[in-house]
Amino acid sequence: MSGSPLHRAPAPASRRARARSSRARRALRARLLVRESVRAHAGLLAALVLVLAAAAAIATVAFGASSGSLESKISASQDKEGEVRSGIGADSHQIAGFQGNIDDLQTRLSALETSLTAERNLLASIRSQLSVARTRLAGLQVQLVHDRKVLVEQLIASYEAPPPDIATVILQAHGFADLIERFDDLKAISRENASATTNVLATQKAVTAEAAHLTVLESTHSRETRAVQVQRDEVAELHLAVVKRQLQFVRARDAKSSELEELQSHKHSLEHELAHVQAAELEASGVTYAGPIGEFNGTTEGEYGFFPAAGTNYSVGEEPTLAEHLNTMGKALHLHLIGISGYRSPEHSVEVGGFANDPHTRGEASDTPGVEGVPESTLAQFGLIRPFPGAAEADHIQLLGSKY
Repeated sequence: MSGSPLHRAPAPASRRARARSSRARRALRARLLVRESVRAHAGLLAALVLVLAAAAAIATVAFGASSGSLESKISASQDKEGEVRSGIGADSHQIAGFQGNIDDLQTRLSALETSLTAERNLLASIRSQLSVARTRLAGLQVQLVHDRKVLVEQLIASYEAPPPDIATVILQAHGFADLIERFDDLKAISRENASATTNVLATQKAVTAEAAHLTVLESTHSRETRAVQVQRDEVAELHLAVVKRQLQFVRARDAKSSELEELQSHKHSLEHELAHVQAAELEASGVTYAGPIGEFNGTTEGEYGFFPAAGTNYSVGEEPTLAEHLNTMGKALHLHLIGISGYRSPEHSVEVGGFANDPHTRGEASDTPGVEGVPESTLAQFGLIRPFPGAAEADHIQLLGSKY
């Protein structure tokens, strides 16, 4: 046939060769992809390891910095607490000094009050006597006026009708006896009139002198009373000034006492926080104590050891020994352990959520924040045990071998 050339189909062998070549290329690409994927995952894994290591390092540094910062704050709080206590002591010394002066002034004031009372009583008595004397003098003056009036009337009567003379009396007498009687009556009348006038004048003179004397006494005792009162007022004013000065120191001491309470409360909060941080550090480190233990004792070392909280009781049953073991462990592990509950009565134990017969009521347990991260093996080294499982009981510690 003539025309265009014919296209023949490729031979079977040629097709198989091309297929093998294509599969080889696909396999090569797959191996390259897997290799790249492995390399990428390895890089990611290495980066993740580095990130975790860095995080662990940062956490360790952060824990250390937090613990150190808390210890520094606690130390500063203790220093400030010492300064405040010193100020309270100085104020108390000043108050005691003022109290001595106040007591002396009070004694003096009491003596002056007694003297003033006596002076006032004496002055009142003199004034009473003077009032009586003046009343009597007024009566005598009235009597004297009356007597003088009678004398004047007698004189006028004698002038208008003169009394009989001796000759007239003799002539008018009815016998010698009547004569003597008339003569005696005449002399008696004269004597009586003269005596009455003389007595009134003498009495008036005596009463006038007594009134003058009483007036002098009144004036003298009035001055003495005023002098004592002035002295009393001066001492009272001085006493009040000293009391006010003392009150200033009392108020300053009260303010320092309030500041001390706040400092102590803040320090206790810091101690609680430090205890938890130290427990977390110890738990994160997982280090078992390998140093010497020595004798168990209750002497703390700075911030390290066992510190019973205020109001707790560690004197019953095994509590003193338990406190010594906890204190020794705290010093060895550099922990600030706080005893928030030692012995408690059955009633109190029930009130706080415990039982009437739990270890606390027997004096055999301590709830001790700061000990949560200490491993069981380390507790055993110090003769201690955490008898109950769970995070809620992680700070409940007893002596190794005690009853649960």
